[in-house]
Formats: sequence, C-alpha cells, structure tokens
Amino acid sequence: MNIGMLLNGSYPSDIRVRKEAETLATKHSVFVLCTKKPSEKALEIVNGVTVVRSISYKSLAHEGIVDVIASINFVHPFFKKELPKFIQKHTIEVLHVHDLPLAKTALIAAKKYQLKTVIDLHENYPAALLTWFSWRKNPIIRLKNKLFFGYQRWRAYEAKVVQQFDYVIAVVDEMKERLIEQHQLPANKIVIVSNAEKKEFAKNFEQESADYFSDYSNRFIISYVGGFGPHRGLHIAIEGMRMIAKEQPRALLVLVGPANNDVRAHLQQLIAKYQLENSVLIKGSEPFKNVINIMKSSDLNIIPHTSNEHTESAVPHKFFQILLSGKPLLVSDCKPMKRFVLEHQIGNFFEADKPESFAKEVLQIYNSYDAALEKANRGLEQSLEGNLNWEYLSSNLVHLYDNLKK
Repeated sequence: MNIGMLLNGSYPSDIRVRKEAETLATKHSVFVLCTKKPSEKALEIVNGVTVVRSISYKSLAHEGIVDVIASINFVHPFFKKELPKFIQKHTIEVLHVHDLPLAKTALIAAKKYQLKTVIDLHENYPAALLTWFSWRKNPIIRLKNKLFFGYQRWRAYEAKVVQQFDYVIAVVDEMKERLIEQHQLPANKIVIVSNAEKKEFAKNFEQESADYFSDYSNRFIISYVGGFGPHRGLHIAIEGMRMIAKEQPRALLVLVGPANNDVRAHLQQLIAKYQLENSVLIKGSEPFKNVINIMKSSDLNIIPHTSNEHTESAVPHKFFQILLSGKPLLVSDCKPMKRFVLEHQIGNFFEADKPESFAKEVLQIYNSYDAALEKANRGLEQSLEGNLNWEYLSSNLVHLYDNLKK
C-alpha cells in the first residue's frame, strides 16, 4: 500500500512522525510531504521513507502569515496546491495527516482522488491553543490568536472533521475517551498509538560521556528537559524550590530547553522574586547528545505539567526517554502519566499545580533515594523487556494499516 503522510513541519526531526513512518515502511511504501529548510534536499529517502519537501516558507513571519490564511477556512494553500502532484506521482492510496490544521486540506484531496484517510492527533490541539500563548505579551500576537486560534472555533472544527476520517489515531486512552465523550466518535474508529521510544534508544545512555553536571558535583540535580510553555508547570517547580532549598540546600533545579523571550522573562522573574538564584538554573536548547547526558547525569528527572484539558490527554516522548535512562522520575498527576506510573510502579507523582506537593515529593525521593532507584530500574526493565516500548505499543498502527489494505 502507498501511504502519503502530510506534515506541516520538518522530517525526520519530528520524533513521532519518524517512528510511525519507519515502522510502516517495513510493510508498505511511505511518502512524507513536508516542509523544506534551505539546507535540505527536495527529495530524499531516509531509512526507507521517501521524503518530499515541497513546502517552503521564506521566514518564520511568512509561515505565521500562511498559518493565519489557512485558519480562515482551514485549508492550507501550499499543501492544497502540492497534494495533486504528490498523490498522482506516488500513486497514493491513503492519506495519513499529522494533526488538526491539515485535516480539511487532506479530506478535500482524498475525496477528489477517492483515497482512504487517517488523522493522527498528536495532542488535544484546541485545548493546547489555550495554553501555548497564555504568557505571550506581544499585542499583535495576542490579537491574532484571539481572532484565528480560539479554543471554541478549533474545537467545533475538530468535532466536524474527525467524523469524516476513516480512522483517528490518539496518543493515550484518555484522549480516546475524550473523543468519544466530546464528539461521540465511535470507539472502533479510534486507534491508540503512544509516544513510546524504541528499545534501541537505551544505547544512547550506554555511551561514555563526561558528567554533564560535573561543575555541580556536590548538588542534588533535579532536571527538566523540554519546551518551556505555560502548561509545562515549570513555574510550579520553581515555586516548590522555595521549600526544598530551605530543607535541602544541595538541591539544584536545572531547566533545559527552548524558550521565547516572554516565557524566559516570566520564569526569571519568579526566580528573582523568590531569591532562588542559587537553587534554579535556566539553560537554553542543547544538542541531542547533551540532552541524553543531562537525563543520565541527573539525580531526578521531572515532568511537572499543569493539569488542564491538554495535558490530561497526552504523555510526552521524554516520559519514555527518562525511563530508558534508568534514573528516577517524578511527574505531576495528570491522568495518563499517573496511570503509567501507578500501573507499573516506575516513578513518583505529585499533585499538579501544587508547589508544596512538588516539594514534599522531591524531599521524599531525596530522603529515600534507594527506593526511587528501585522504581527507576523497574522502569528501565519494563521499557526493555515489558510493554513500555515502541516495538510493543506500535502494533496498533501496523494492525490499522493491515485492515485498511484489506
């Protein structure tokens, strides 16, 4: 079967899309229509996946303008123009669209060429819009988001388009439950494909490398690696450090990842407000090899997400990456993460949005570190020998396409 994936982003840098495409490429022909960076080839085969980079933006501002244009009627002009050529040249039989913004564009092409359709919902996109921009101060950006990227508008759009796809992919059970409850989507139309990592990812942690935190060898390192958006709960962790620092001055919270100026300024203000300059360190983006080293060199890895409609129906990739590091894990009690932690006894959790609960759990881990390491070892074992890996959890994706082929 010839599968055409649509991605308004870069390939193969999108982890979820790459894993899905490479898995399907073992049994089918997979073609990915995506965006092109100046340094990338327009056509390339990557690990058996044919990558067609036909969508180009002149700048981030240009991409933002096109996004606004696309949001007016939910049809992306660049993908609409390229899809006929893409479908005909590669004899596409099914369109697999990644996330909500390209859904209608895919449906229009699928109807014209009588193709099967799959929509892959990486997250609760309407709910994510509520959180992504809440700390942004630029009045133009705030106006744009209010006019074109409002929650109610995108939720109504989601409710309409998901009904028109042959199958809908959700990342966790909780997202499936949401789609059934909010949109009355039939359960047998929804397939769960989680963001688990491949077993071979563990090899990254086996490579010899210097301790990333060698300059802080006398500190108890609590690290977060990832995006700095409002829903990540980093402000909760910073506030929690007030209590932690008083009881255990060795503790050091390190936040690593990309952040726009508004978000970074907000977090820096909190650090200054609570006089935590010696207890919280903010770093920028790091290359992949350093991210791995950070997880491995930390005493505790955290995912302190706030509780909202977005985070209550998703589990990030780093959850499974941390498990493969063999180091202790602390998450907020958002339903999917709490469920994984409790079912497998692979980490600790605290009450989301509660700095005092975060502090209490960190101190508990510090004072009973052997117990935390035991859970971490169990997480590593479950990832390598159990069912918390991509090899096991991607079987639903394979079965989905077996059914479509029939």
